[in-house]
Amino acid sequence: MLTIENLNKTFDGNHVLKDINLTFQPGETTVILGPSGSGKSTLLRSIDLLETPDSGTITIGDDKLTFPQKIAFSQLKKYRGHFSIVFQAYNLFPHFTVIQNVMEGPTQVKKVSKEQARTQAEGLLKQVGLSDKAKDRPSQLSGGQMQRVAIARALAMEPEFMLYDEPTSALDPELAQEVLLVIKKLAETGNGQIVVTHHVEFARKVADRIVFLEDGEITFDGDTQSFFTSDNPRIQRYLQQLL
Repeated sequence: MLTIENLNKTFDGNHVLKDINLTFQPGETTVILGPSGSGKSTLLRSIDLLETPDSGTITIGDDKLTFPQKIAFSQLKKYRGHFSIVFQAYNLFPHFTVIQNVMEGPTQVKKVSKEQARTQAEGLLKQVGLSDKAKDRPSQLSGGQMQRVAIARALAMEPEFMLYDEPTSALDPELAQEVLLVIKKLAETGNGQIVVTHHVEFARKVADRIVFLEDGEITFDGDTQSFFTSDNPRIQRYLQQLL
């Protein structure tokens, strides 16, 4: 279980996250929605500590971090082992093949043998529908395929939670659908997922829970059906703009 308490983040005097309190359960798919500038990506990056919160507490397992205290590198490394994050820009190594990209994290960070990492990578590439692309380089792939490789690479680290920051925003609708179908399939396997996206139809189909952010505050936190039938005028306006 991941627990966030009274989390705050400010950039240049702009209070981006305001006393955020959330709990995420393993096996649950949470979609974070909200207008541009509402703090969605900052929240996701704060969970993985790509951004350091100004104050608040994050707890997962026996790791409890209280800010603004400094965090030792060894503690940070252990904490980040709970998560893998997938970005808009795939960030694949261009000089590696697809399977080498997936194997790199386990062999270099977790010190898994190459044989074990290769077997795992082959299974993950099959899971995301790219077994036939194992020997290709990223330049030979479509955007949707590169993002699916990025998801396989993240899964290779065996995280408790997968974090996605607008994973389809750089893709055209057809390629975006490829990636969304993979995320949906992973949700059915019970993998814990936290997804920042503007795809509300994806949220409707996949999310166990929706968190709606506006101006750095949580406006809604509940099940998917309740969100889409909410009588909150701000949520209704948001949905009307996107549906």
